[in-house]
Amino acid sequence: MELKKSREANLENKRAGFFFVGLVMISALVLMAFNFREFIPDDRVADVEHETETEDLLFDIPQEEEPPPPPPEQAPPPPVIEDIEVVEDDEEVDEIDLGFIDDELEEVPDEEEPEIVAEEILDIAEVEPEFPGGPAEMAKWIQKNVVYPELSREMGEQGTVYVQFVVNKNGSIEQTKILRGVSDALDKEAKRVVGDMPRWKPGEQAGKPVRVRYTIPIKFKLS
Repeated sequence: MELKKSREANLENKRAGFFFVGLVMISALVLMAFNFREFIPDDRVADVEHETETEDLLFDIPQEEEPPPPPPEQAPPPPVIEDIEVVEDDEEVDEIDLGFIDDELEEVPDEEEPEIVAEEILDIAEVEPEFPGGPAEMAKWIQKNVVYPELSREMGEQGTVYVQFVVNKNGSIEQTKILRGVSDALDKEAKRVVGDMPRWKPGEQAGKPVRVRYTIPIKFKLS
């Protein structure tokens, strides 16, 4: 019985196709071999660049040579002390009698310090001290220069403060004090105004200026 091949199972007809496919694959492999390049992952590239930068930054620092120590200072030579020759003096010196000095000295009596007598302050003088221009000018001056304390204004404090002071022989004011007050703020302001007054005309006793104690009232009133 003779075996026959079918056209579908016959590979002789497809030899040319297989040969062409094989030729294309071999050509592709040869082309890839010529164009192949080595590939380095990104991490390795980064490490190589980092190592290169680090090596570029390293440089040698020359060590400074220490200067040689200075030579030791030489101590100065000790001073030469010459021999001192002691010469005996046979010449006799007459003794001087100083007793006459005690005879001439006289005891100086101690001077007594003068006692400081405080000047008397009168409560009433023949001529009373006076503000320049009289009582009317004094009232105007006080009204112009007094400052009503803000705290007293807020608390509604008002009243009359009696201030006592001393008018000296030259008309100056001293020893200011409050005889009768209203509050700390009003008393302080009244005392300040009196202390800032100009010089008064001093009081007189027997035609001579004297120190006189004087008292004035200062009225604080809220309008």
